[in-house]
Amino acid sequence: MKYKCVTLGCKLNYYESCGLDEALAARGLVPVGDGGPADVVLVNSCAVTSRAGMQSRQRLRKEIRENPGALVLITGCYAQYDPAGCAAIEGVAAVVGNPGKAAIPAWVAAHAGRPPREPAIFGLDGSLPVTALRAAAFRGRSRALLKIQDGCNSFCSYCIIPYLRQRSRSLSPDVVLEEAGKLAAAGYGELVLTGVHLGQYGLDLRPATDLTALLRRLDRLPALSRLRLGSLQPPEITAGIIDLLVDENSCVCEHLHLSLQSLVDRVLEAMGRQYRQRQVIALVEAIKRRHPRVTLGADLIVGFPAAGRDDFRDTCRLLADLPLDYLHVFPYSPRPGTKAAGWPAAAGDGEIRERVAAIQELGAAMRERCYAANVGVEHEVLLEKPVAAAGKEPVWTGHSRNYLQVRVALSSPEARVLRAGDCCRVTTTGAEPGRWLRAKK
Repeated sequence: MKYKCVTLGCKLNYYESCGLDEALAARGLVPVGDGGPADVVLVNSCAVTSRAGMQSRQRLRKEIRENPGALVLITGCYAQYDPAGCAAIEGVAAVVGNPGKAAIPAWVAAHAGRPPREPAIFGLDGSLPVTALRAAAFRGRSRALLKIQDGCNSFCSYCIIPYLRQRSRSLSPDVVLEEAGKLAAAGYGELVLTGVHLGQYGLDLRPATDLTALLRRLDRLPALSRLRLGSLQPPEITAGIIDLLVDENSCVCEHLHLSLQSLVDRVLEAMGRQYRQRQVIALVEAIKRRHPRVTLGADLIVGFPAAGRDDFRDTCRLLADLPLDYLHVFPYSPRPGTKAAGWPAAAGDGEIRERVAAIQELGAAMRERCYAANVGVEHEVLLEKPVAAAGKEPVWTGHSRNYLQVRVALSSPEARVLRAGDCCRVTTTGAEPGRWLRAKK
């Protein structure tokens, strides 16, 4: 039987899809990717915003339409969020909540060729063990993911994810080190740590530990050359993490993505965030003083109910002065079941779109400045995939340690020996502003 896994949403979903992929293949099913019709289709969905939920429904219907007669399952956060709505879509064989993901391969094996008369709904209660669905391969990728944490204890007023992923739980440090060593030995040039709330890593373990202690142990692994962090909240970035970021001998890459959401104190308080504007400014400026080429990005929510026009103007003013390098901007999406879902809107849809566009314009200017500042600089680039050749020279895309995209033109001798997953040192010669750096090897 042929199968495919379709993933929407976050890196954690992708990691779990890779684990499901391996478990289905171990039962004798053959992966087809997007290359043809499948007998089994698994849609791993997202519900972080209303748009993500809409996209999950659209993709589910698309897969049912393009794979007639297939056993089609939906799992992930949208399945957990609206199981009845998913089951009502004609052609769905099963709706599986996040806690039931590990049971999917056995369910597929039991129902292959014999779909249930009514959609099965299961796996909605409890939580997925953090030890379940471990992934050891990431097809076509030079960077590996490693899930070290799941769930969240924060319950921010706008966020539905703690209700869909349950409480924070962590993989033991010894298991993290063992899996990291195996992934490095398998040839992955970079390892990306991922979780729902990475900064809560280790607090649930006995004895308790934290992300800083784990990073110090990972930094001592001889086979691990590059380690990248998922997003963190400002208070979770300790002096120890900063020391690793700026140490040229550390495997921790010079890149951080900050989960900010706002820069206005009263909005942060309404959101339930445990930090304030002065801490963000102090952190960003301290990191840039230590190492100006550490790339700093941030998530921001625009249109949150507590954020008025004055708050938006203050946000724009602060962003213009803050040495960030890029922004991910999200319009606020009310999620039933969260504290803020019933609060009156701060602005109409049109005004929120205008605010989003204004913040995105600031982010584009940040990114252009960042890329311009990295021209003429030596970078270590992880080669990821080939692109169209420039003249007779093969060109590869990859990422620098500080997470800038680089296009490297390889000379003929280099092209014969370098492969995806290899790292090479180059000096950049130019930039396509905000998009990529150019280099020649």
